[in-house]
Amino acid sequence: MRSPTRRHFVGYQLLVIGAVCCLADARHVHGQLRVVSYNTATANTGLNLFTARSGVDTVLEAIGAETVGGIAKPIDVLLLQEQFNMATSAQSFVDILNDIYDPVDRTMYARSLLNGGTSSPDGSGGRPGLVYNTETVNLIGERRLGTVGGSAQARQTLRYQLRPTGYDSSADFYVYNNHYKAGTSSSDQSRRLLEAQAVRNDADNLGQGTHVIYAGDFNIQSSSEAMYGELLSAGNGQAFDPINTPGTWHNSSSLRITHTQAPSSSGPGDLVGGGVDDRFDFQLVTDEFQDDEGLSYISGTYRAFGNNGSHSCCGSSITAGNGASPAVLSALTTASDHLPVVADYQLPAVLSAQLDTIPATVPMGVNFSVDVLVENVANVVSSLGADELDFNVSVSGDLFGGGSGTDFALGGATAFPIMLDTSVNGLRSGTVTVTTASQGAANTLVTIPVSFSVGEVSQVPFLARDDFDAPIGLNSFVQSPLPGAFTSPADGFERYQVGISPSIPFGLLDQSVSGNASDTLGVVNEATKTDGWFGVTDLNNDDNPSGTGVATWEFDIAGASNLSVSIDMAAMGDFESSDLFDWTYAIDGGNAMQLFTSSVDEAGSATYTLADGDDFLLNDPLVITDNGGSPTQLSNLFQTLTSSIAGVGDTLTIQLSAAADGGSEVFAFDNIVIEGITILAEDADFDQDGDVDGADFLVWQRGVGTGTSLADGDANGDGQVDGSDLAVWQSQYANTALMAQQAVAAVPEPTTTALMVSALSLVLTGRRVANRHPHLGGL
Repeated sequence: MRSPTRRHFVGYQLLVIGAVCCLADARHVHGQLRVVSYNTATANTGLNLFTARSGVDTVLEAIGAETVGGIAKPIDVLLLQEQFNMATSAQSFVDILNDIYDPVDRTMYARSLLNGGTSSPDGSGGRPGLVYNTETVNLIGERRLGTVGGSAQARQTLRYQLRPTGYDSSADFYVYNNHYKAGTSSSDQSRRLLEAQAVRNDADNLGQGTHVIYAGDFNIQSSSEAMYGELLSAGNGQAFDPINTPGTWHNSSSLRITHTQAPSSSGPGDLVGGGVDDRFDFQLVTDEFQDDEGLSYISGTYRAFGNNGSHSCCGSSITAGNGASPAVLSALTTASDHLPVVADYQLPAVLSAQLDTIPATVPMGVNFSVDVLVENVANVVSSLGADELDFNVSVSGDLFGGGSGTDFALGGATAFPIMLDTSVNGLRSGTVTVTTASQGAANTLVTIPVSFSVGEVSQVPFLARDDFDAPIGLNSFVQSPLPGAFTSPADGFERYQVGISPSIPFGLLDQSVSGNASDTLGVVNEATKTDGWFGVTDLNNDDNPSGTGVATWEFDIAGASNLSVSIDMAAMGDFESSDLFDWTYAIDGGNAMQLFTSSVDEAGSATYTLADGDDFLLNDPLVITDNGGSPTQLSNLFQTLTSSIAGVGDTLTIQLSAAADGGSEVFAFDNIVIEGITILAEDADFDQDGDVDGADFLVWQRGVGTGTSLADGDANGDGQVDGSDLAVWQSQYANTALMAQQAVAAVPEPTTTALMVSALSLVLTGRRVANRHPHLGGL
């Protein structure tokens, strides 16, 4: 069950050591990765342009604000092409992004350092570069690849090794940033192939299982080109197209949503024009990014930014479409002669585990459990932004239980109950171990040492109920849909009086079946909440039920354990498989668990005696099965059904779902009762000075027969000071002989010793009454 609630325990010493273990600095884990590849045309040109062009700030900010698949976030990795150098061109993009997101400190974004070689010594050929969000990724390393020359590569490849912040090397990924040779001649294609071969040789040497992104300006018009086939060829580093759109992209109307060049039909300034007609820009990935484990491409997020296919093909400006706001589309035409390629990638899971608090002393022989709360704390903006956390919980020492499960980011914690071994008195200990094998996960091992004491504690009965007259421990009640008046009934729940004594059965609501108006025993004002409560969803008998009626109770169970729920239930009518009368429970907002589940005995029949003495034989009675698997056939006479509750917590939610396909079915229930025990810690430190000594005995002596609180000598919390409390004081005193000596010295009156002896003989005669302590959650 999911239980994100962290319960607090009042009045107990906390002995859980190392209960929380997660990332050292979760502040830096800011979500899944938004990766962008962008040829920004900022190389040394005839205009001596070295920095970002007009409109780039609008484009970059719009990319961060765009919501795709519920994800909107600033760019994490910006792979640039056509940079003059890193210190000038790439730095201009760092400055723009820091202007947008970090104008004061200006440290959020940084850049790579290496300048790749080009066939143009002055840099006019345009180098690849990298800008990255330092709060979400770390640049582990960068490397230049390939040989530049007239018949070789036009530019060197830059390989970047990146690591999401807060993760270890198992979450590393590599990016190959390329600006392949332009042109369509056989020589141009050969030089592109040489570059692709160099990339694949290097990627294959990284080994199987490596996460790789191949990005950049590929300068190709068809998937049939040899360099593209080289990237997609078999091997350790085999590339895959996340959107799987092979073909001839150039001037293809059916593939125009993939096109990235050129945003403007006119080509302002020195930018290439001609309109959007080619897919030059790519992000390809290895298969490791497509298995939905650990780091993975998030399906449906790959796009040529600003291009949703709404522009006409081919050669029109991007401003002719509606893939972004007019201002952003206009900025795309001046910022570059390429469109950015954007894709979002999920992060690996992050394990966090903690143990709910354990009291200093737990009762011997009582079934006592404590929840291990396991949570995927990957800090993402959407649950899709992180891999699911597959985990295992195991225990050792004086603990029992464990198991395995899955937790999704932003879904709260999954709670696993661990049982404490309470079979023997004394100090007990053990270890809870939580592990995950989820790919690339952070914080894969959490060990939680546990220490607790088993001893004598007081127990008093626990009770919460809703009898529709005087509820106990009922925090809230809601129902949907709201009931209508009996004179003009609406689909939903209604309350009805069920009889003047338990021996009088209730009648059908549908008078057309019984033929006797007296069968309906009358409406009770809802405010009085008197006795039984009928629940149907088609009260007006129009054979058109509006759906399932739901009623929800929330009870305070803090401090209670060994819980069970009993409900008086009855039902009569011709039921169908679509009819239901199901009860569930949940603790502290966790997953709903079965309490009582209905089914229809379609081969059965039942005879019902109504309040006016009429008998009816109706088929297909309703059967209720408790969470232990025991079935009970319901009739028009109330039966008390009881079912156990697993777990402990602060609040218990009980929910009824009821539906009927017509007016010839009726349900009734009454007296929802939750029973268990409340455990009270025994404490003989009456003066609260940190030890149990003769001074505490004096407090007890003064309070005998009149005191009602801990300050008066009430050690076991039963509301009175008597021999039972003296026994607690004696058991907690370090040395019995010293106890007697100190007691006599402190209270020299002859009657004191006699009183001690007399009180000890009355240890078990004290009456247990209401708990003076607050309810202690988790018991």
